[in-house]
Amino acid sequence: MREVKLQTFWADADPAGIVYFAHFFRFVEQAEEELYRQRGTDRQTLLDRYSVWMPRVEAHVNFSNPIRNGRTIRVQMDPQFQREKTVRFEFAILDDESAERLAAGYMTVVCVDRAGFKSVPIPDEIRRAIAA
Repeated sequence: MREVKLQTFWADADPAGIVYFAHFFRFVEQAEEELYRQRGTDRQTLLDRYSVWMPRVEAHVNFSNPIRNGRTIRVQMDPQFQREKTVRFEFAILDDESAERLAAGYMTVVCVDRAGFKSVPIPDEIRRAIAA
């Protein structure tokens, strides 16, 4: 399990100070980008190198508690390779201070070639960056 700490901001929240639900997925996306950076690489560089995209084909989340404006959160990610072309990012979002679980879910990602948008095996270098 890999973990990234993120800060929430006023722009993430509604007038009641509760982070808008769709931002939970943005936090997971940010955490994924940070995981690539922790491996000393950049997601976009790898996608360009292999002429692939990694579209999300399924997303699910169970919300346990709201994220309050200004809170620091931790996104825990556990990538699970389903097949040679698919990875499922299981995640949990926790309050950094209390460690209370705020949400948990997954996003399924498929590797596709850019030319025809047909599924292809995840290149080994991308696979290693995700799995590390």
